[in-house]
Amino acid sequence: MTLFYNRIGFMTLLMREVRRFMKVPIQTILSPLLSNILYLGIFGGMMRTRQVGVEGVNYLLFIVPGLATMGAIMAAFQNPSFSIISHKYQNTIQDLNSYPISNIEKSLAFILGGTIRGLLVGSLTYTATAIFVGFKIESPVDFFIMLCVTSFIFASLGLISGLLIESFERLNFMLSIVITPLSYLGGVFFEVSKLPGILSFFKFINPIFPLINITRYTYLGVSEGNILLHFIMVVVFVSGLFTTATITLAKGYGTKVT
Repeated sequence: MTLFYNRIGFMTLLMREVRRFMKVPIQTILSPLLSNILYLGIFGGMMRTRQVGVEGVNYLLFIVPGLATMGAIMAAFQNPSFSIISHKYQNTIQDLNSYPISNIEKSLAFILGGTIRGLLVGSLTYTATAIFVGFKIESPVDFFIMLCVTSFIFASLGLISGLLIESFERLNFMLSIVITPLSYLGGVFFEVSKLPGILSFFKFINPIFPLINITRYTYLGVSEGNILLHFIMVVVFVSGLFTTATITLAKGYGTKVT
């Protein structure tokens, strides 16, 4: 059994998803990039002299991998989810069932489209912040691989969400009330070990913390948790969410007219 039943069809769908966000780069690329730079300016300006509790790392350097990861998460999630919801509003979602490509190819095309967007935003965030803190990375290849993996994970989650959610309002609710708080509590701006009271428990159940922690490790060479355990969790996230997204699409959830 080959992975690709119809390579041309797969590439056509993938390129459509890429062109969809590249047509409006100010909204899809520049806007989140500027937001992350503002985060760096505000938090970095206020707390630039603060020494974090991770081997005396400068605070500005500490938040750069977190900002890059958060940018990749948001962009990767939005691309496939908003694409699917748009099809629902246009009443063309059922056309997805007639595409002459396999369900794996369909899900992979949507997910890779989101992955590319997430990687772009994350990489550009690093490049923009590097102007202020320098371009040095402990392990450059691993850093960009982690941005790619993080984007893949949340693009998979975005595809699942787009299929199961019926409106932009509910999708924005998930972004604002679930993903954004988890990102903040995942260690973007501070060490999760310093979370007070019951919030400190979140580091054990927050799926974003391992992603930020590993990315920070590839950037700075230091971490807050067990890197091996977090790596295993990331592998589970990748395989589990991609499989779930493919099954959800194959079952026709959100794509069949009832």
